[in-house]
Amino acid sequence: MVSYKHKRILLIVLSLVLLIQLNPLSAQDIRPECPVDWNPTFPPFEKYDPPIQISTHFQAASTFVGNDNFTNNPMYNRTLNQLGIEYTIAWQQTGDNTQLQTAIASGNLPDMFAAGGTGGEDLAILSLLIENDAIADITDLWEETASDLTKEKKGYPDADMWGSLTRDGRIYGIAFTYGPAYNIDNLGFIRQDWLDQLGLPLPTTIDELESTMRAFIDAGLAQFGVNANRTPVTWYMSLDPIFGAFGSMPRTWLEGEDGSLVYGSVQPGIRDALARLNQWYNDGILNPDFFTFGEGDSAAFVMSEAVGVWFAPWWSASTVTVPLQQQNPDARISLLPPLTGPDGAAGRKASPTTGAGVVFRANVDTEVIRAAIRSLNWQIEMHTNWEEYQQYGEWRNSHAFEQGYEWVFDENCEMVRGPVDNTYTYMDEVGMGFPFITYPSYQSDVFVDMAAWLEQDPAELNSAQRFLLSNPQVVLEVEYYNTIVDTLDATYIERFIGANTERMTRLVPDLFTLESSTFIEIITGAQPVEAFDQFVETWYNSGGTEVTEDVNAWYASR
Repeated sequence: MVSYKHKRILLIVLSLVLLIQLNPLSAQDIRPECPVDWNPTFPPFEKYDPPIQISTHFQAASTFVGNDNFTNNPMYNRTLNQLGIEYTIAWQQTGDNTQLQTAIASGNLPDMFAAGGTGGEDLAILSLLIENDAIADITDLWEETASDLTKEKKGYPDADMWGSLTRDGRIYGIAFTYGPAYNIDNLGFIRQDWLDQLGLPLPTTIDELESTMRAFIDAGLAQFGVNANRTPVTWYMSLDPIFGAFGSMPRTWLEGEDGSLVYGSVQPGIRDALARLNQWYNDGILNPDFFTFGEGDSAAFVMSEAVGVWFAPWWSASTVTVPLQQQNPDARISLLPPLTGPDGAAGRKASPTTGAGVVFRANVDTEVIRAAIRSLNWQIEMHTNWEEYQQYGEWRNSHAFEQGYEWVFDENCEMVRGPVDNTYTYMDEVGMGFPFITYPSYQSDVFVDMAAWLEQDPAELNSAQRFLLSNPQVVLEVEYYNTIVDTLDATYIERFIGANTERMTRLVPDLFTLESSTFIEIITGAQPVEAFDQFVETWYNSGGTEVTEDVNAWYASR
């Protein structure tokens, strides 16, 4: 299974390619004669002089402007010039653990690197590093060096993301979440222009949604009702809010009435959700070939205006909403509220809270660890108080907001988009920039501020603020993300965030296959809805009982 980390990297690369195609300006278009009406500053930092060197991993590839490279670009130079930290390349890779596994096998780990993540394999590697004393216990240095603000923002020590890094009250790395929190919470979207055309209100229940989708199809506005793909509950173009409206969530360990963990896919509400989806399939509300599509394939049906309802994360503003409105200026899109089911249940699948960590090889110079923590203090101070420091690159992924990159001046000294979206990709997973800075309220810290800008007279804003708000994607992302934060009570949270046991590693893949095939066959009618009951029995008898035991053993010991 492709992990969320890998999907995130793919989306970054695709976005960069598109943005570079759309923005042919180059770094040579810098106009020093144009006035700048904001003054970016930095938090104070006692710089290392001479610089302290830290070996770490870099990306395998990036799209650079001009003569930039991995160790000569705005992000790298900012870290070197402001902090006196010089990162050296231990290896380069994108999207897998091959180089890390090679380094573990050879005993040649770099000073600092990322481990863990959202997948069982990633967590197993992290556990292996801890159990074999390959990485440093940083507890005392962290307690001594991390600022109060850093500890608060990182939710130390109680936030879920610290769980995979903690053993007997000691920590073996600095916790972070890949991407901002809530990065794959799927919001509901609907074609508001179609609602208006038919004189229909915004649906608030599953039954109302069904009636609305039928009306879209009957009026010839949509070919199908809602987007779906071969993984019904997934990171993009998902159906998780449909399942949530029936009181459970597939592929999610939930807390049961007795306080133990139960597997969402085998709960009674799933049977009712599958029955409803089977009805939609038979009635043409679902594309008859949905089970052949991946997430990206499914998204294409939104762009072709074949569907009027879809569920996607906040960042789909850039992948769906804005491109659709550029293609069809009359298209208007609204957010759906959390849809309630027959018994009043509602909720989407919450984004993973499994922690990854910035870890350090055993016996590394303690000043390397201290430097990384001090760097994190500096970065979190700048991010949290970004308006005070006028560091507008903090709006997204903590990057350097540099002329010649995200923005340039045109011939009239007006700010326009530059050749790259932002420069954080140059230093992604290097140092304490994005994503290692991330914490639960990371993105909302800035999007709440930006929502306030939208209420102000534009004349009261500086040109950098106006530039950001001139981008429809930015405005939509502020709206979408803040909606997620406002509806966090309507989520099904994954309660198992431990590493897989040996028998889980052995049993879970076949259980996933059983689940996936059964659900698709029930939705498409290849098996009757009653087959769900046999699936539940088979799931338990084929290893589900053992997996449930292991999950609850972890839950009781945490």
